[in-house]
Amino acid sequence: MADKLRRHPWKVTSVGDEVDSICSRCKEETIHRVVAMVGENIHLVICTRCNSQHRYRPSLATMREKTPLPSKRQARIIKKLEKTKTSQSHTPLRDWLNLRETLAGENPSKYNPTENYREKQVLAHPSFGLGFVRRVVGASKIEVVFEHEVKILVMNRAKSGQE
Repeated sequence: MADKLRRHPWKVTSVGDEVDSICSRCKEETIHRVVAMVGENIHLVICTRCNSQHRYRPSLATMREKTPLPSKRQARIIKKLEKTKTSQSHTPLRDWLNLRETLAGENPSKYNPTENYREKQVLAHPSFGLGFVRRVVGASKIEVVFEHEVKILVMNRAKSGQE
């Protein structure tokens, strides 16, 4: 209703404007006139239907647009995840630079999932670029350090048609 005008960037809400609000007397969402503001926030409104004055209660549409704040537990988990992401984000690059210096003379072999690989072998992957085999995981997987990330890739995979 009246809140549609508030979404426009050139429209700034001020005293006297009409807004949608939940009326405490009518017990439903009606059009209200702004009476008082605190900074840029609406503080007091008057219902145009019953003329009662009360604090501004956002319309249901406005409340749905807002994203809920995380609980204390969720905030702790998010903070912990962000901390681990930032501490580990430089690890692949550091490892990649160290391996590049130590294995500089070795020619990279083109990555092929059907071939067998060993530790500290240099690979050229079509999507991820230059990488170094950090370790062999079991008989069919390798952990490869690329410039921006560490990936688990397959090896010793049977060629299609040979099963």
